[in-house]
Order: sequence, then C-alpha cells, then structure tokens
Amino acid sequence: MPKASIGKILLALVIACIYIFLFGIVQVVNVSADTELEINVSIPEASQGQGAQQTQPNPADTSQSSQTLKLSEMKKPAVADYTAVTTAALTTVITTTEKDNVIRPTEDTSSSYDGAVIIPTPETSAQTQTIAPIETEPPETDPPETDAPETTVAQTEAPAPVEPSDGEQFTVYDTVTGTYYTGPAREIVARAVVGEIWNQFPDEAVKAQAVATYTYIKKSNQLGRRPETALKTDVYDRIYTLVDEVLGEGIYYNGELIQCTFFASSCGYTNSALNVWGVDYPYLRSVDCPLDESTDPNWGSTDTYSSADVKQKVQDKLGITLSGDPSKWFSIKSRLDGREHGWITSISVGGMTTANGKNIDGRVMRETVFGYSLKSAAFDISYDKASDTFTFTTYGHGHGVGLSQYGAKALAENGYSYKQILQHYFTGVEIY
Repeated sequence: MPKASIGKILLALVIACIYIFLFGIVQVVNVSADTELEINVSIPEASQGQGAQQTQPNPADTSQSSQTLKLSEMKKPAVADYTAVTTAALTTVITTTEKDNVIRPTEDTSSSYDGAVIIPTPETSAQTQTIAPIETEPPETDPPETDAPETTVAQTEAPAPVEPSDGEQFTVYDTVTGTYYTGPAREIVARAVVGEIWNQFPDEAVKAQAVATYTYIKKSNQLGRRPETALKTDVYDRIYTLVDEVLGEGIYYNGELIQCTFFASSCGYTNSALNVWGVDYPYLRSVDCPLDESTDPNWGSTDTYSSADVKQKVQDKLGITLSGDPSKWFSIKSRLDGREHGWITSISVGGMTTANGKNIDGRVMRETVFGYSLKSAAFDISYDKASDTFTFTTYGHGHGVGLSQYGAKALAENGYSYKQILQHYFTGVEIY
C-alpha cells in the first residue's frame, strides 16, 4: 500500500479519536449541570403566609436551623407552632412597634373601667368596654356581674333600635361622646376597632379584632343591649379596607354567635369565663399565650402603695382590719392551673380568705380593693420595710377572657391569619 494512503488512514483515525474524546467531555459537563439543577429544584421554597411571616425553628427537628411555618386558613394553630419564635425576631417586633408609637401603656388608670376593650388610645387614658352579661344558655344562678364598676359611666335609658335603612345597622353607647349612637355596621366596627387597637396594628390582627367587635356588638344588640365602645374619628382608610374584607363575618359556636370578649394582654395564658364570671362556656376556656410576655408592654408593670393606704383600702372594701407585721398581711394561696405569674384564685388577707361572703381572689383585690388601678388579677406582692410600702407587680392587662389583643398582634406579625388567631383564642368556633 502506498505510504500516502497509510498516512491518510492514520490521520483519519487520529481525528476520529479526538472527536470521540471531545464528545465524551461534553456529555460529562451536561450530566453535571443536570444533576445540579435537579438538586436546586428539590429544595422546597418558603411558603408565604399572610402578612409579614417569620421563619420559625422546628421544635421537633433540632438538626434544622429553621423551617418555614406552614399555615392553614381553617386549622387552629397548635401552641407549639409559635412557642419557638426567636428572641431576635421578637426584639425586632418590639423595636418597630415602639417606633410607631403603637404600644403606649396608660399612666393614669384611676378613672378607667374594664371589660372587653382595654388598650388605651394615644390621646387618653385607658378606656374599656363593659361586657354584656352572658345570657345564652344561662346558668341556674344569677347571671355574672359585668366587668366594670357601676359608677364608671353614667348611663341613661337606651333608645329603641332603629330599623336599618341602608344595610346592617348597630346601636352602641359611645364612651367618647357619652351618647347612644346608631349607624351602619361598617362605620361602627371600623371606628370601634381604632378605639381598641389603634390604626397601626398588623392587617390580620385588625381583621381579627373587626370580626370580634362585629360579633360582640351584634350579639349584644340581639339581646336588646347597647354595648359600650369608644368610637374614634381618626380612622385610616386602611382600616375601612380591612373591615370591608371581613364585614358580616361572625364567630359562631354550634351555629350561634358567641359571647365575644377581648382584652389587652394575658399573663402567659388566658383566663376562663368560669374563673372570672362563674359561667362555663366551652369557647371561653383558658389557652396559652406564649408570646404575650415578650411583646406586651404591660408585662411586669408595678404599682406602689404605702402600708397605711393598703390598710385603709382593705378595711373599707373588705371589712378586714390589718395589724402587726405588714409583710405577713398577704399570702397568695393558689393560681389558675398553678401557673407561674398566673391568675390568682385565692389569696389570704390578714389571715382571711373570704370577705363579705365571697372568696378573695386576684379579681377582688384588683377591682374591689384597688378600683382597677392594678392592670390585672395576676400579680406578685412584695413589701419593703425601709419605705413601708407594698409593690404589686402585674402580668398582662385586663380580665383575661377571650382574645388577647397583643397576643393577636404577635401572631399576625408571625404570619397567622385572622381566622387562625380567632380559632386559637375561642375554642371550637367557626368564623363565617
């Protein structure tokens, strides 16, 4: 064979080998790229909750640094879902809130009354809404007392209900003007929401409060009552928009509107209607509020009184004469569910646990003895001999039954929907 032909054959073989080698490299590169793409796709994306949702650690899996909290619109959130919120996240919430002047505890509570609404407005001292006596499925005993002093607001005979002329209408007693007012449900709910939690609360907290307010007023009107509420006039357009999203929705238990109660903040868990008013409602049971301690400005508030002042108050209100060592005047005997900083269910005053035929508990001390100057019925007592003064350290603000408004705020800031918030605080209810 001629040398030229052999050379051409060898050259062709060399070219073929080079082509095969290059083709193999391209395939390897393609396979590597495909593998990397598959890994990227397999990582789940963070689910988006309503509002500004925080990523929370998974308590059940310590191998993961964080895991997105998946929310269900209709499912009541488990307490474990939000007990693991990080301190850093809560610090951010508190800083933002204080900057926006959303949290501002009142300095003067001497003239305030207590009930379903107790968060103070920026302009005035804390004003709260009286709870209508519970009448659905009434107990055999007398209905519970309202959660407000009788002398707080001078009321006159309520006018007859006005027939709706333009959609659903409500009648309420406006504590701002001291008059009864009948108007569209939309206007009253929006103005009442601002009177309760201000314009700056998160969207889902506003909607939760709007549904609770609507339920409270509508149920009261159905029972022939004109509930007290503060109708504010400085309502942002945003509030009307949020109210429009839920207007007409109520909170129901077994198909009936509930007796809806709410308050500012808890001592770490809500109170029960049975403990406060002596009436057991299945949807007003005690539930945990693990975020209240970290987000509530009322937590750890203190009130100081001289021993002479305390002695006089106890004598006047309970008929008990205190004497001897002041450090032995009070002894907390029990708290609801035995919880630390919890709602006081029994307290000894001068060695007595009953007065005027009633058990002495945290509520008697707060409402009867101190005239609502203590923020809640969950407190600690200390005596300082040097100054001869008592210091009451309270946890939470209000009677503690139903919706915790600062708790709702914290849940909303962590991605919970208004329905989830309401279904946590009101056991076994439906919202529609």
